[in-house]
Amino acid sequence: MYALLKDISDSIRKKRLWAELAKLELKVRFRGTYFGVIWVLLALVLKVGMISLVYSLVLHKPLKEYVLFLSIGVLTWNYISALVISSTLSFLKAVNYFNQMSMSHFIFVFQTVYRETLILLLYQLLAIPIILVYFGLSGVKSIWLWSLLGYLLIILNGVFAGAWLGWVATRYRDVQHLISNLVMILFIVTPVLWPPPSGYENHLYFQLNPFYHLLEIVRAPIINGVVPVLSFQVSIGLVFFNFLICVIFYKKAKDRLVLWF
Repeated sequence: MYALLKDISDSIRKKRLWAELAKLELKVRFRGTYFGVIWVLLALVLKVGMISLVYSLVLHKPLKEYVLFLSIGVLTWNYISALVISSTLSFLKAVNYFNQMSMSHFIFVFQTVYRETLILLLYQLLAIPIILVYFGLSGVKSIWLWSLLGYLLIILNGVFAGAWLGWVATRYRDVQHLISNLVMILFIVTPVLWPPPSGYENHLYFQLNPFYHLLEIVRAPIINGVVPVLSFQVSIGLVFFNFLICVIFYKKAKDRLVLWF
């Protein structure tokens, strides 16, 4: 455990390195485009708009109520899924660095999480004013601060889960394709596009889905004005679980990662 904590500590001290790597990666991704990241935002707005028009009719939900539910759900799900899928490539994309020098593993984990968080923050800065105006809200409510704590727990899970997923995906390349398909399946069975039926929120089907809880810790304080205590407990438990997996896997990955490329 000491070696893992030292790796994390060394990587945190090198914040400028992984932050610049993340920004550089975003610049390369949107190089040559006129509107840059705005295209991603436009795609999200179009997606939410079209799905809201259809699903609000199918589910017999008021349009405004469903738009808020879907916007927060899709925004949060896109962030979670991006962290999961991108983590399988964190070390594979850094192969040149590892081949030339000794690097702390978590530098590239932090790079991935920071990159996706920057995109999320851009969405939030553009989406919050629109939501406030569209729903006629006078300002941000204090209970919404629990959603910030929810995002913090998602980030912590993204760091620790991203590390061990990155190690496994580097050792076994099929894992990358498996995770991509698994995320797609989870998107369908998790209440992202559809709310749980009334009275079934506490059903075992939802409670055993960790992604449901990760959505709830962000969505419930804003939409329902309540703090989902159980979902926060599960999310905190997931942090410790993913950290424990990191402790187990780090012993094998520390000196063998270069051999797996």
